[in-house]
Amino acid sequence: MDFSNPQHLQQATKRLRDAYLQTARTVPISTQQAASLREEPVSGPVWVTKFTVAPSSHDNSRALLLQLIDQANDKGVTYNRPRDAPLACEWTGHRSEAGKDTPETAGLSDQEKFLRLDAETKQPLAILYLYGGSLVLNGPANYRRSAGTLAKATAAKVLMVRQRLAPQHPFPAALLDAFQAYLTLLAPPPGAPHAPVPPESIVLLRLQRQNATITFHGHNLSPELPAGMALLSPVADITNAFPSYERNACWDIFPVPVEKLPYLESDHPPCDAWPAHPPRAHVYCEAGMLAHPLVSPVAADWTGSCPLWLASGQEQLVDATRVLARTAHAQGVSVVLQEYEAMPHIFFQVHRDAPQTRKLMADWVKTILAFARKKKIPSVAATIRARDLVAEPMDFETLVPWTQAEVRGMMWQKTRDYKVPAHHRELRSAL
Repeated sequence: MDFSNPQHLQQATKRLRDAYLQTARTVPISTQQAASLREEPVSGPVWVTKFTVAPSSHDNSRALLLQLIDQANDKGVTYNRPRDAPLACEWTGHRSEAGKDTPETAGLSDQEKFLRLDAETKQPLAILYLYGGSLVLNGPANYRRSAGTLAKATAAKVLMVRQRLAPQHPFPAALLDAFQAYLTLLAPPPGAPHAPVPPESIVLLRLQRQNATITFHGHNLSPELPAGMALLSPVADITNAFPSYERNACWDIFPVPVEKLPYLESDHPPCDAWPAHPPRAHVYCEAGMLAHPLVSPVAADWTGSCPLWLASGQEQLVDATRVLARTAHAQGVSVVLQEYEAMPHIFFQVHRDAPQTRKLMADWVKTILAFARKKKIPSVAATIRARDLVAEPMDFETLVPWTQAEVRGMMWQKTRDYKVPAHHRELRSAL
């Protein structure tokens, strides 16, 4: 395929879209979820060591997170209030002597594997990798290849946490897991094999920072920020309120109108996970919560944030990413925004051999290392053209035409488009 030709890229995206829709429309959510959580044997040039952190009675992180959610819940929408749960985590590091298909060394305990992983880590840097999956699919095993590549390129170690998944565990269960995983780096609780990682050595991926005074497993922690956040195809808005949701549909993998989402259709096969009990209109949370700034961080205040690096394709969520970039830049945050012409959401996973992916990954690694060195990164926004990968500058002030107040209004209005289908209510009444 000619990755420099936007028409070729559009055709490739259509094939991916057709395959996605076939699965999304015909396979129950729980079946899709189970397939994405299948555990595969560890192999290749990676060390993987697992540990589990049990909940603690000397921990106010859940209460503080719920307090932050309540403070921003100005519409008073009812939402699920998850319990603390065990955190299943794993460290990934580069294993230099292993080949592509070398099996994991037998007979080593997780502690012994961590010591070998740590010995091969040349940087004090720790990367918290919060992976994708539409908040419904995937576990750490799906991202070991990416985490291992990142560990090798940065000479650092990478932490992933098995976040609870919707629809069984709606917002804010996954956010709580990610927040506590970050705290696990700062103050390792019993069961964790690592030493405390200072926040300036942490690069946080795909999580909006929480600014709170925290007690975690008996440790008193100040609200320290990570060195930076490097976000690939960020989902900054779940309401799908902005024009790019329709404008860029032909370039993306998931071009389905809100009222036609596959899991809301009458012929979508039900399962134990979906429809939810009681029924709701969105897999992740109650529809009214979709505009909450901790669900859709495009609505958040980014004052005082660590530096941000944002990269995406020409995807449906681009307008939201632009709003986030403009808002953070205006609030004094260092922001780098890259948009790759004619590329779909998560193009770096579906087009692994594309020149665009090679550039993106090189820039990603370079940025993470710059964050770790506390190097000041000047704010810049650019479109990366497909033909020659030339960066065409964009002006932060004109990225989007709306004020932040208008953005919030658009999002809240859009939440009203999400309705519980009649057949879901009927199914519930028959249970």
